[in-house]
Amino acid sequence: MPADLRSFLDALESAPPGSLATITREVDPNLQLTGLIRRLQADGRHPVLFFENVKGTSCRVVANALATRERLGFVFGVSGEQVVDEYLRRQDRLIPVEHLERGASVPVREVVMTGEAANILDLPQIVHCGADAGPYFASGVVLARDPDTGIYNAGVYRTQIVSERKVRIYPSAATNLRYLYNKAEAKGEALEVAWVLGHHPALLLASQYRGPIDVDELEVAGGLLGEALRMVPAETIALEVPADAEIVVEGRILPGIREPEGPFGEFTWTLGPAEMNPVAEITAVTRRRDAIYLDVFSAHAEHNLLGMLPREALLRQRVRAAVPSLKAVSMPLSGTCRFTAYVSIGAAYPGAAKQAAMAAFASDSFLKQVIVVDDDIDVFNEADVMWAVATRVQADRDIIVIPDAWTNELDPSAHQPNDRTRRGGVNAKWIVDATRPADLPVQPRADVPDEVWRAIRPEDFLAERDLR
Repeated sequence: MPADLRSFLDALESAPPGSLATITREVDPNLQLTGLIRRLQADGRHPVLFFENVKGTSCRVVANALATRERLGFVFGVSGEQVVDEYLRRQDRLIPVEHLERGASVPVREVVMTGEAANILDLPQIVHCGADAGPYFASGVVLARDPDTGIYNAGVYRTQIVSERKVRIYPSAATNLRYLYNKAEAKGEALEVAWVLGHHPALLLASQYRGPIDVDELEVAGGLLGEALRMVPAETIALEVPADAEIVVEGRILPGIREPEGPFGEFTWTLGPAEMNPVAEITAVTRRRDAIYLDVFSAHAEHNLLGMLPREALLRQRVRAAVPSLKAVSMPLSGTCRFTAYVSIGAAYPGAAKQAAMAAFASDSFLKQVIVVDDDIDVFNEADVMWAVATRVQADRDIIVIPDAWTNELDPSAHQPNDRTRRGGVNAKWIVDATRPADLPVQPRADVPDEVWRAIRPEDFLAERDLR
């Protein structure tokens, strides 16, 4: 059977206990659904949640699917520690899509609604954060095709539901969708798009691919899945859509129209303010009869981790090319998996830490802070990294500030190039070289030797009640 959302859910049956929870009680999609996730998050629990009874819709909802690094690893059958290596191995193994004929009987066409019948208000109307402008598609993988090359692009863009057949969408300035939309708008044409609202999580991860725009991201999805993505012609637009999706919404982003969109909780964990953004008309909704809507909780861990994996993978590639002694990179949750990177390197030439940091900045414009440490520091342990900053940094020479660089307009501290009182996409970036000072004697770290403490079994010394 083709890989899809249901095969992922089936696989979770063999995951560790507590990985999947089914909620049969009716849940209100207006803050109660995400409120439960928030409650569990506060308790340090991150199960995939399967909501069988969502108020106002016949669709079931799956949420919190990618809420931990370990869950990202589960998507690919590896541990959280191995997930970046496995992602890199798969993303470069492009697998072309399998094209199905228009008349093919496929799951996503069990129900077809076009014209006046295409009512997106029948889908889950999820309000994620308290000050959001209303319900949003926060997880829709938006498919578009370059009008010149025919290459498919995929991305997740916040999409405000306005009415039965109208949405407002925010493709920020530096995104591929904005580039494609600008091309179409310059010709006075609409850009045809499709929102995929439920498929295997690998499609979500493929949508975050950080490579060149001339790489077809549906082929990246095939590589991540390990099999060709099955595609079928859409009903009302000149695109193909995933045959095994749960729900697909077809539409056109209209040229020359802007309306207020937002505010909306963003990856920064702050409220992304309202903007004048493009408008799309909805032309069709196709779905499975018993469709499962896959949601992503914006402004929380899953939102950040979704974009972290491809970014961390690219960061590792680019920094290793510049500094071969690279040991590991991490984009921590504390930096929203976007603005901060921790990089560890082995013994190298003078200035290697700064070279590694500059390579990191070149790989991802969102990055604002890069901390480089020695290879005895665990970059996945934030306390270890901060210890290196506290004990190895000489601030007057190890902190370098790069003024007025592009970050992202959603960065709450970013400003206009010539006016710091107005929001924009420009900010300072800084490097912290937290490697050992080369001109001071090395002071060994004090600890119990690894071979001693790692060999000790707590159960040999503690009572069972004390091990809980």
